[in-house]
Amino acid sequence: MEQKPKLTFGEINYKNIEIFKIITQKTLPVTYSDKFYHRILTYQDFSALGYYNDIAVGAITARIEDQDNIKTAYIMTFGVLDAYRRLGFGSQLLNELINRIKSYKEVKRIYLHMWSNNDVGFQFYSSQGFEKTKFMKNYYTDIEPPHCYILTKRLYPDEDPPIQYTEEDAETEKTQREE
Repeated sequence: MEQKPKLTFGEINYKNIEIFKIITQKTLPVTYSDKFYHRILTYQDFSALGYYNDIAVGAITARIEDQDNIKTAYIMTFGVLDAYRRLGFGSQLLNELINRIKSYKEVKRIYLHMWSNNDVGFQFYSSQGFEKTKFMKNYYTDIEPPHCYILTKRLYPDEDPPIQYTEEDAETEKTQREE
């Protein structure tokens, strides 16, 4: 049986932030500001570049936040360059992140926003134990359709009850937060 190639992992820092920026721009349909990229540097414990033969081929970043009084990791960016997909690198990056998060026992879940038309992404996340927990209409402002799903992985399903699926309109939610 042929063994899958293995990634090594490194931190995202000032020396390689431009490499991270290129990976993000080539793998995600969203444009981020320079301020966003520099803020990533403050999430060292939950961010990694994945290297194959000393070449950065993918990256994942997350931050910890409170969601309904539950410590939750939010995946901000996650991508593998096209030429290196289907080699198991996405799974390796995600597993690296999950292992880092599990070292913080108070963190119970991981979640992310995923464009509603990303069927390949949904297949991947589903195979990794993520579930659709919310559908948000009008979430994105610069891609069509502008809708997304929130996908959630419960790290300790025996302790954390299932999450009820809901649907919301992001425009309504934004308006309510501003009032």
